[in-house]
Amino acid sequence: LVGLFYLPDGKGSNIFTGVVFALASVTDWLDGYLARRWDISTSFGAFLDPVADKLMVSTSLILLAGRFGKVVAIPALVILAREIAVSALREWMAQRGERDVVKVGFQGKVKTALTMVALTMLLFVPSPTAATVGGQKFLATLYQPGIILLYLCALVTVTSGSVYFIAAGPSLLDKK
Repeated sequence: LVGLFYLPDGKGSNIFTGVVFALASVTDWLDGYLARRWDISTSFGAFLDPVADKLMVSTSLILLAGRFGKVVAIPALVILAREIAVSALREWMAQRGERDVVKVGFQGKVKTALTMVALTMLLFVPSPTAATVGGQKFLATLYQPGIILLYLCALVTVTSGSVYFIAAGPSLLDKK
């Protein structure tokens, strides 16, 4: 993803990067869907899937913040802070034997879907220094809706994160 993102302007780096991210997002969803539908999973897969998701999302957020500046950096900070906090909470709850209290819920799934769509849209947007002619001109129009979705994602990120912390509240406040 990083190598494609930094191809020279005019070489279609935004198209390659957007396609790779979109394919990774779809295959991630399909993998999870099939695992649930067929009731098959492995411990390694249960560990690796969320790690791969977080690496893919955090890398994309950092790349896009570098390209578009503070308009992306602000929601990126919110999203990354929530991911770190919820991951730490889940690890702590698992150590206490209470992992199911903070299992992924509906809001978390909505957050993931919004994130994948917003990041895919923004990765398709050409670099501000690239010439926008032909198809690139159309892709440049994805910027505004992508930014709106990214801010919506940041909002859902905060609300879904708060659901996990509220659910873990009794354990967090336990004086043992």
